[in-house]
Amino acid sequence: MSLCGEKTPKYTIPLPTKLLSFLKAGGERNVLDIGCGYGRACFFLHENGCNVVGIDVNKSHVKMALEEAKKRYISEKLGFLLNDACAMCFPEASFDTVTMLGVLTLIPKAKRQKIISEAWRVLKPSGYLFIEEFGRTWRNPVYAKRYREDLKLTGEKGTFTVKDDNGRVLHLAHHFTRKEIQILLKRFKILSFEENTFTSYYHGNRVRGFIILAQKKIE
Repeated sequence: MSLCGEKTPKYTIPLPTKLLSFLKAGGERNVLDIGCGYGRACFFLHENGCNVVGIDVNKSHVKMALEEAKKRYISEKLGFLLNDACAMCFPEASFDTVTMLGVLTLIPKAKRQKIISEAWRVLKPSGYLFIEEFGRTWRNPVYAKRYREDLKLTGEKGTFTVKDDNGRVLHLAHHFTRKEIQILLKRFKILSFEENTFTSYYHGNRVRGFIILAQKKIE
């Protein structure tokens, strides 16, 4: 499907079906999707009865999500905003649930904890954080080689360069260990931490994936 005349990239991280089954058990909820991109997860959650707001720092992605919402004649209970996840515009305790699907992998180390802290801030007391993220995958020789070779360049274990077919560096990506995610979620109670197999965004490589549901701790 094309949005605004531009080809929509193929999303490879799973839709939040596990979150949906959890939300249905608790009734309708207000959901914030951080790093919403073109709105794929937002439309899915909206279609299943959630009130959803999606934010992204990419202006063109937000524009395309808005255009797609217009094409679908959606005018209520779904919105898209240009917003920095490190400094969100929402007041404290605005949402029942926050989702982050394959977002942290693209975030520099220095900003990851800030984004998680912002998610904690905008969640209501005992609100839920749902994360799907790429895990460290040493059993895949493609990634094992990248982890080793790119360490000097990136300065962080598990962070590597993503290149196009011509060898041009597109961006950096990070694959997490369980411990790294647990440290990031120190202000949350982890309710479930499941392992799955995801497919990488650009080259379609098979990679370890984590699906996490956590609850905001009251401090």
